[in-house]
Amino acid sequence: MEGIQLDRVSQEEGLAALIGLAQALEMDAEPSRLSPRSRSGIVAIVPARDEGAALADTLRSMARQTLLPDRIVVVVNNSTDDTFDVALEYASTPGALNYGIRHLLRAGMLPPEVHYLLVMDGDTELDLHFLKRARRIVERDENIGGVSAACLGKPIRGDTPWKDLLLLFQKIEYGRFAATRLRRNVHTMSGAGSFYRAAALNELLGKRPDVFEERESNLVEDYETTLALKMLGWHVTSNQGCIAYTDLMPTMRMLLAQRVRWVRGTVDEWRRYGWCRATYLSIVGMILSIPGIGYAALWGTLSVRAIILHGMHLDYRFLLLGAFWSLYQGFSVRHMGYKIMLFEMALIPEAIFNLVRNYWLLKSVLKSYLGSRRAWT
Repeated sequence: MEGIQLDRVSQEEGLAALIGLAQALEMDAEPSRLSPRSRSGIVAIVPARDEGAALADTLRSMARQTLLPDRIVVVVNNSTDDTFDVALEYASTPGALNYGIRHLLRAGMLPPEVHYLLVMDGDTELDLHFLKRARRIVERDENIGGVSAACLGKPIRGDTPWKDLLLLFQKIEYGRFAATRLRRNVHTMSGAGSFYRAAALNELLGKRPDVFEERESNLVEDYETTLALKMLGWHVTSNQGCIAYTDLMPTMRMLLAQRVRWVRGTVDEWRRYGWCRATYLSIVGMILSIPGIGYAALWGTLSVRAIILHGMHLDYRFLLLGAFWSLYQGFSVRHMGYKIMLFEMALIPEAIFNLVRNYWLLKSVLKSYLGSRRAWT
């Protein structure tokens, strides 16, 4: 475990550290952006493992923020590539996220000068105004304990048409979710980028030793922390202006492994917390999605059967239903451009991806109830 800290202990020392990093990574930040200014009260913690190239981009996105953090703590977790060289310095301790937080604590709490804590993955790039917008949202409502990033996929290409298609499906999925996500008390804070109020985390630290629970069976640390904050009465929200660009899974195997871990971990936490004010909306949403899966399967089966028996002379009622669904699919991604709209309105590609989505959903539920509790192994 290695770690670095870009620490603005004083204006001169902090600016020198940030400017030094900018020069080392050949960043194109304007000199005026690094001029002395008042503190923002923001500390950023970036855990990273085998993400040398991505980490450099992550730090560049931090240096370009219209509201710069006072401190950046990068924790490098047993990397085998050049992440260590990018991170610059070494420290030895377990638990990347909690280590970074413990590095800041005084008497078990975040100190008064830390007003907000940003936690982000080492492969995430933030929108230029992320920190400025997130702090503004939290300052407007004293009940908000955190702002989750609206995640979008990075603009990357695959080396085969199949991988290009898989990446496209994920970009559309992220884009649709970011646009339609329920803003009030969102389901979970995103691991790609989450902006927390220090007071909320301090209240949580008063109840337990760490912000993020270190359990072998905890597959979704961010979601468990979200539940814990909600149980304390804090609200969490999201905003389309707080954008984080995250890596996409280049293979179907990696995508399924990621999504099964996410959904299975979510169901595990529901079972642990039970039906309560922090979980009931998400549980209801999952229950309501099951009839949708059944309806889609029935509609698809009847459509195929009608084609087999009657050729392309389908019942007009099926055509009307298909037209309605086509328009809805296109409308839900209208912000992504007309090409994506036309792709979604074709229905068949998205229907195929829905089969994959339903597969990992059902598999996750079964693994939660029937699988080993040693979930990481």
